Formats: sequence, C-alpha cells, structure tokens
Amino acid sequence: MPLVIGHRGFAARFPDNSLAGIRAAFAAGADGVEVDVRPCAGGTWVCHHGRSRDGRPVALWSAAALRRSGVPTLAEVVAATPADAWLFVEVKPLPAAALAAHLGALARLLAARAGRTRVISSSLPVLAAVEEALPEAARSWVFAELPEWLPNGLDLSPRHTLVEALLGSGRELHPWTVNRTDRILQLARLGVASITTDDPALALEVTRD
Repeated sequence: MPLVIGHRGFAARFPDNSLAGIRAAFAAGADGVEVDVRPCAGGTWVCHHGRSRDGRPVALWSAAALRRSGVPTLAEVVAATPADAWLFVEVKPLPAAALAAHLGALARLLAARAGRTRVISSSLPVLAAVEEALPEAARSWVFAELPEWLPNGLDLSPRHTLVEALLGSGRELHPWTVNRTDRILQLARLGVASITTDDPALALEVTRD
C-alpha cells in the first residue's frame, strides 16, 4: 500500500502548514505529512508556501511575528511529528546565496530524523545541495509537466496526472495532490510509493479498505 501523506498537514480541514493540521493528520492515521519551507529573517526555517505574506516577503518577517500569525517554524513541525512517521519537506526555490547561508541550519533540524525525511523541491540546485548537506534523507524532484529528461539519483514527485507516463521510469513515484476517491484507488493499484492528499482520512479509508 502507498504511504498516505497529508498535504500541508490536513489542508481539507485546517489552514495550510498549520500545527493543528499536522497533528490532525497524524491523529487520523496518516503515515506522514508534507510541509512547505523557506527561511525568514534571521535564518529561521518556517512553514509557508508563498514567497510573501500580507504583501511582504517572508524573508523579511521575523519568526516570532510569523508565529503570532499562525505560521509555525520547521522546528515546531519536527517536534510534532512522531519519530516513526514520515516528514516530506518541500524546500522552495531559493537564490544561491540564501541557500548557501541557510542550508546548514536546515540540515541540523532534520539530521536526527533523516531516515524518515524526504526532501522534495522543484529546484534541482536545492536537491543537489541537500544531497551534500543531508545525504541520509530521501530526495525527490517536484514537477507539474512531463520533463524531457529525468536527472539521475532522484525519486519523482509529479503531478498525479503524469503518473501513467512515468511508470516505466524505474523511479519511486510520490504524486500530488490526490483528492478523488477513484484516483486514489487507481494510483494505489498502479503501485505508487506514496499519495499526497488534502484529506488523509479519506485516502486512508480508500487504501486500507
């Protein structure tokens, strides 16, 4: 059976990337959760999808101000994730200087649970840097359109509509974001490694039955 991964925690019922959603996903029985991460002012890694919040770049916000507005730090998410559960960490594309400055802090946050961490990103430079900084973590490339070529050494995190075209690639497939019952069942039967979904409770019901 594929792993069931809660997209941004439990996005169908809770705010994206919130601690409440993450805890609810695990309470429902999810095998793991996926969160979006980027560094804010001071280099703290926080769980936030977009580059900006309320019209201001996340990189200029303090971690304390973000926390007051409901944005958790990655450290808080790591603490809320059971040791035997999976944490999918989507590192958003970063300028080379910012990546170099903050990658060490990211690796230190995830090192203790690297064996149950999958770092995913649409940025191949980010994934290459993570391979050096945190080689024990699994890595996969995120994409929404079928690529002309596949880089070596990476699993794949494609949009779920691309799965059938990638079945012969010989790579682990970790599709997103899958919310329809029939599609969840199709992908489970196709043998994908995980299914990232806004509603992990629904996906668990479908795959376990």
